[in-house]
Amino acid sequence: MSSIIVFFHDGGTFMYINIAFLVLGLVVTLERFVLVYFVLPINEKTFTANVEKYLKVGNIDAAAKACQVAPRPALSRATRTLLGLLKNGYESPMIAIEQSMMDARGLVMTRISWLWAIANIATLVGLIGTVVGLIGAFAAISGVAADKKAEVLSKSISEAMNNTAFGLSIAVICIIGHLVVNSKAMAVIEKCEHALFQFINAHAQWRKGPRSSDAGPAKG
Repeated sequence: MSSIIVFFHDGGTFMYINIAFLVLGLVVTLERFVLVYFVLPINEKTFTANVEKYLKVGNIDAAAKACQVAPRPALSRATRTLLGLLKNGYESPMIAIEQSMMDARGLVMTRISWLWAIANIATLVGLIGTVVGLIGAFAAISGVAADKKAEVLSKSISEAMNNTAFGLSIAVICIIGHLVVNSKAMAVIEKCEHALFQFINAHAQWRKGPRSSDAGPAKG
């Protein structure tokens, strides 16, 4: 514990600035981790099967009620938007799916990109602290006695290197957090899009069915 205190004390002002970015990076990583791993995921197979069976018979209202059991996850939100488009009409399946995914994608991906920004900013703040420490080192040794120069130089170089090490450590933490959270978020989005394609196909099959049966025998 004492070594950590000395580490930050020797690092100077920019170390404390980077503490704020470290806390922010950890909070964002934890919040997104809990969301994409525990809050958003649902039993996609069960949910998809429940909605699809209603769409196959053209009962959009019943399919919408099936979404109400899971109002928070991204898949149910995207499905409710898609069902509204199916009920009111849509230009093309791809446009319908893209429009349905807009809110869901924002729910899943919000703030994940912050982790790369925090990593870059923390690295730059650490480099600024390094440069300031080196400037202080050369400025300090010019005005002290020869027997004190080694001590002053050592202290200033410690400040410079501590800033570099801390900034890079924050960057590594944030990049790892981004990899873990972003990979799961992309998997959630891919599952949502796959389910929406199934719903589009199920509804399209229902629309084609009545038309073929109502056409009657061809007139000669």
